[in-house]
Amino acid sequence: MNKISRGRAYEVTGSLMLLVISLVFALILAEYIFRAVKEIQWRRASKHWQHELYAPLPDSPLEYELHREAFRENRIPDTGQTWQYRTNTHGFRGEDFDPRDNRKRVLFIGDSYTFGWAVNQDEVLTEYVEQVLAQPPYGLEINAYNLGVPGYNTVQEYHLLNKVIEHYAADLVVLGYVMNDGEPQQNVPVRPSIRYKYVSSWLLAYIKDNLNHYIFNGDSILESGINLNTKYLLAAKENGPKWAEGRQAFTDMVALCHSRGIPFLVVIHPDYTKPFGDRYPYRMIHEEVSSWADEQQVTVVDMLEHIKDKNNKNYNVEGDGHPNGRAFSETAQVIAPLIYGYLEGSAP
Repeated sequence: MNKISRGRAYEVTGSLMLLVISLVFALILAEYIFRAVKEIQWRRASKHWQHELYAPLPDSPLEYELHREAFRENRIPDTGQTWQYRTNTHGFRGEDFDPRDNRKRVLFIGDSYTFGWAVNQDEVLTEYVEQVLAQPPYGLEINAYNLGVPGYNTVQEYHLLNKVIEHYAADLVVLGYVMNDGEPQQNVPVRPSIRYKYVSSWLLAYIKDNLNHYIFNGDSILESGINLNTKYLLAAKENGPKWAEGRQAFTDMVALCHSRGIPFLVVIHPDYTKPFGDRYPYRMIHEEVSSWADEQQVTVVDMLEHIKDKNNKNYNVEGDGHPNGRAFSETAQVIAPLIYGYLEGSAP
């Protein structure tokens, strides 16, 4: 190879290297700018976002909490039925928690099911549990604290429990697990670092997600990796990062309680909008969560097994789908003996 040819080869190689370096730099810069823009957009959205029940917590893993002393009467559009909620000075549903009350305390952790969405205060699960335990054959008066926050997932529930467990001096913790507890919350603007937590490039994930939406009619042809709400059963079958994160949060909750000598009870609530029995679609989730409980050696109550031969329409709020007073009343009857056992020292 003559000197001219070598010179041209070096020149081409140098140009290609410069091109590659420039391209890498441009991609890094584009990624940085995209992340900064997304963060700014989220900050602005959170600053101006308002809701009568949800208060954003931009720098907390909880993401949001309930407004304190909030009251609202709600109407179910399809039926015209009305229901009310009221939060106390602690930001949870129900009457104020009295720290001077020396009755034993049971903390109920969960989402809208535990909160009692679409039913009045006298029909929420915690009310029924208190009533059942106060009557024969138990005769035990307790404080059942309703710490349910609509829209929370298992990760948020862990962070909430970690925040309040010492303050409320719990004698027992009851976790209500619902079929969508592995999904990200949708009640307040989602921080980009949470939405894109499972991907290395936010920009590439954003491009893939938009291609799926606009080119492939919403089908997930390209795996974006974005932390989005998906079909519950699909998320469990895939055993992806958000499902693993929920499982870890479950494990952390158990460890948090056991380290303090506090019993932990799990109640799996079925999807009351689906027919029970053989056609019920989410049995795999019930089995998976039950296996988590078995591994952690905690008691689990799967309410599906107690009502599988019944008509689901008798157990949900018409026009809404959340469990109704009958569902909560029967749940209280099932779990009352276990709660009594834990509080009185005769638990299995």
